[in-house]
Amino acid sequence: MKRQIFIAAAFIAATSVSAQVTTNEALKTKTKSNQTNENGTAVIKLQVPANSKQFTASEIKNTITFRWTPVVPKPKEGVTYRLKVWQLMQGQNSTQAMRTNKPIVTKDVMDVTQAAVSGICTGPCKPPYLCDFIWTVEAIAADGKPITENVTQEASSFSIEKS
Repeated sequence: MKRQIFIAAAFIAATSVSAQVTTNEALKTKTKSNQTNENGTAVIKLQVPANSKQFTASEIKNTITFRWTPVVPKPKEGVTYRLKVWQLMQGQNSTQAMRTNKPIVTKDVMDVTQAAVSGICTGPCKPPYLCDFIWTVEAIAADGKPITENVTQEASSFSIEKS
């Protein structure tokens, strides 16, 4: 009888450890897919234009609407969202363009999760400029400090179809 109780107790303990490991792995996976900063604020997800969207030459001349998800929880004093768009140059990847090029668009909007921009491409894409663009959105608190700092910021790309 004692042996059966010992085996049952060992099985329960092993199952409990297994459940804890599974739960911890699930939490790590959830955290990676829904990152937050040290304040527990969710990362902004870029929605429109979709990543790798290709615009025609005529579409890019129109107003382009950029959309993203809000920061959660929303600060009481409001949020300024700063949209930035960069044009890539020959030999650059997205990260290099964001670090070294001046944005071709910087637009702040208060408490809304979209911004309309016209005139992104003012002429033909000729070397050294490519027809490839990258965009990000940063959330800024009323005190001027980034809400989304210390979290890898998502970036999305779009391009103009080559004719």
